[in-house]
Amino acid sequence: MKELSHFILAAFVIGGIATSGVAKMPAWFAPRRKPDAKVIPVWPHLKVPMDQRAWKLHKWPTLTEYLVGRQHANGCAVVICPGGGYVYEAVHHEGYAIAQWLNKLGVSAFVLNYRLPNGKLPPSGVPWPLQDVRRAVQIVRANAHAWHINPNDVGVAGFSAGGHVAAMAGTLFLPGNPNAPRRIDRLSTRPDFLILGYPVISMIPGITHPGSHNALLGEHCPLGVEKYFSANLMVTKLTPPAFICVARNDPIVPLENSFSFYRALKREHIPAVLHVYATGKHGFGLGVPGTASVQWPAACVQWLRQRGYIPR
Repeated sequence: MKELSHFILAAFVIGGIATSGVAKMPAWFAPRRKPDAKVIPVWPHLKVPMDQRAWKLHKWPTLTEYLVGRQHANGCAVVICPGGGYVYEAVHHEGYAIAQWLNKLGVSAFVLNYRLPNGKLPPSGVPWPLQDVRRAVQIVRANAHAWHINPNDVGVAGFSAGGHVAAMAGTLFLPGNPNAPRRIDRLSTRPDFLILGYPVISMIPGITHPGSHNALLGEHCPLGVEKYFSANLMVTKLTPPAFICVARNDPIVPLENSFSFYRALKREHIPAVLHVYATGKHGFGLGVPGTASVQWPAACVQWLRQRGYIPR
């Protein structure tokens, strides 16, 4: 545990994660990608040179498939958004590990390698991560039959800054364009449910995680823009149900992020649960051994069963 604590303290730097000078990660913290996992582009026609498409550069968004075979699939699917303060993506313990866990439940999973912002919004005004997660949901729905997925049981999971991506997917979704010539563009981007681990939710100074805010919107951003990209302020009656978990001793992202989103969901009478664990700090993935954070996967399974997304 001492080695892990030192790793976590060394890793988080102003909302990002350093990738050098860090102790070797424990095996449970850094699972390898499944060898036969297929990686598909989110935007196949995006103009990105071949030498700029390495996943570590985060310029070529992809989905890594963790499909469940027909015999074991229950029809549920989840798009997974790893965190990393919008400057990095913790794809191992907040991506591949989550996908492998979901596969054991009969749930197909898709790890999203979304484009990272550069401290300002693109000309469209829609952050690249939001564009990518919207399309990811459409891709899963467009291939639902071939992948043995119910298009009405497609969720989005996110952790830390990836939790902000997921929360935006649930509050700033598009209904689909019924007149679009391509079928995929006629599909809704709204997730059917959200799974949020120690999420960044707000972009309002004093509540937000400053590193994530600055990487996504820039250090000096109009208040109106900050409000628009604060998921707790954008909840409506159409926002999907949510499972939220966080550790009370999280030193990185203020707890008010999780609390404010939960309160907003409850005000709109949207089914939501919030699990606050005494220990686990930040970035615990499936749970840090020896801390209370290891309890959340079982609690999430119970919630998914109660909601009917996976069989009892």
